[in-house]
Formats: sequence, structure tokens, C-alpha cells
Amino acid sequence: MAFRRPEVRESTEGTLLVFAAATGFGTIGVFGEAAARAGLPLSTLLPLRFALATVVVAGVAVLRGWSLPPTRRGRAATLALGVVYTLLTLSYFVSLRYLTAGLATIVLYTYPSMVVGLGAVVLDEPVTPRRVVALGLATAGVALVVSTGAGGADPAGLALALAAAACYAAYTAGSRSVVPTASPPGVMLGVLVGTTLSMGVYGVLDGGLALPATADGWGLVAGIVVLSTVAPHLLFYEGVSRLEAGRVGVVSTAEPVVTVVLGALLLGERVTVAVVVGGALVLGGVVLVHGDRRGTTTDRSARAEGDG
Repeated sequence: MAFRRPEVRESTEGTLLVFAAATGFGTIGVFGEAAARAGLPLSTLLPLRFALATVVVAGVAVLRGWSLPPTRRGRAATLALGVVYTLLTLSYFVSLRYLTAGLATIVLYTYPSMVVGLGAVVLDEPVTPRRVVALGLATAGVALVVSTGAGGADPAGLALALAAAACYAAYTAGSRSVVPTASPPGVMLGVLVGTTLSMGVYGVLDGGLALPATADGWGLVAGIVVLSTVAPHLLFYEGVSRLEAGRVGVVSTAEPVVTVVLGALLLGERVTVAVVVGGALVLGGVVLVHGDRRGTTTDRSARAEGDG
């Protein structure tokens, strides 16, 4: 019997865990679209999603000895990241009113290229030829989809999805200041708490918090809590402990692919050639960004990222 080296086994396990997490995150748009079709308000779905997920993850944190960042600055930073995550989530879910789940997720995945631009302008990070090509691929992918009107590319929806991507880029860059002083699970817990609090404020301002009135509504809430939030977050943080940051980013590109496939199979969303080609260009840019090992913000903060 042949035995694999421990580091090879760790890498394989990490790849499978991150892929499973990406698959879970890939269901977010599908649940969001299904909730919209069922008439479940975002002011009900999203506050419940994060409140219930935070309770579950907090329980896991107690059992496993996880803690929030040790410094007051670190804790405040994770709560602030939670607010950014709320803006990201709201922009993305509202975009689903105008776009298919697959197209919205493809546009969201322009965020690694935005991180490169943000790092160059704000953090004085070098812009390498590889990163320039990555930016070009992501821009070309979105431009192709927009120019052809593929997948019902409504301008308002595209603007919202791009706003979500910009928030994700800011979240990724902001994570950089927290990661050195805290464990990734601690950052995850702090971000979930911050998101829950800010989502609660959104729910109140949007007309008041309300519970689902039907069994189907509760089923959608349960699905997005377990399959799209708790399970993928926990799988992701197990995976990144076994896998280098660059590979984490590459494996995570499975997410929009999962969303496109599930949207077509479960929601009857139309997948055009332009969506496929445009999505491939965007994901090609992601792979290039994560393959550049010269200390980008994306690589350094990959261990503090989840999704949607």
C-alpha cells in the first residue's frame, strides 16, 4: 500500500474542503432568487440568516476555544468589516431582482481584480504585468456580458453587482489589518457579529423585523443558514489551515460556476454563450491574481475571507 506524504494529504484535504465551501457559497444566489420569487422580504431573510448563523458559529467557537481578536482595535475592526459585509450582501441580493443568480455572481467575482487596483492606489502595492492582465480579463468579461445584453444584463442590476464587488474588495483589503493580530476563526466570528448587528438595523429601518409566515419561507431561511452560511464558513476555515492562500483563491472560483449551474437546473435561468465566455474571462483574471505570489493584499487576507 502506498502512503501519501503528510503535506500532500493536507493539501488534498484542504482543496476538497475549500471546494466544498465554494459549493456552499455558490448556493447563496440561488436561495436569494428563490426567496425573491417566493415573496420573502430581504428584511426578513437576511437578518435571520446572520442572526441564526452567528448563534451556531458562536456555539462552535465555545466548543473549540475560538475567541474574538485580542485587542480592542481588532474587535472594532471586525465589527466594522461586518458593516461592509452587510453593504456587500444587500447590494448583491438587490441585484438579484434584475439579474440571474449566475450573472450576479460572475460580476461579483471581479472583486479580486478590484483589490489589485485598491492595493495600488491606497496601499502603494506594485502593479505587475500579471495583475494588469488580470484587470484586463475581468473588465473584458463584464464588458462582453454588458455589450451583448447576455442573461438579462440590466444596467441597474450590473451597477448593484459591481457595488457588491467593490464592497468585497474593501472588505478583503480591510481584513489585512486584522489578520496579523487574530486567528481566522476569530475574525470570522467578529465579522458575523458585526453583520448581524448591522443587518438588524437594516431590518428595523426597512419596515420592521418579521418572521416568515409560511413553511416554505422557513425552509428557505434554514437552507441559506445551513447550506450557504454556517457550513461553508466552517469548511472554508478548515480548508485554509491546510492550503496556501494562492490556491485557496483559485479553488474558490468554483463558486460562480456552481451558481450558474444550479441557477440553470433549479431556477430555469438561461445560460448564454456570452455569459460562459465572459465568466471564463473574469475567472481567468481571478486565477492570475491569486497566482501572483508577490505579497498582494488578496493573498495576505485570503485566510480571513468567506463569501456573500
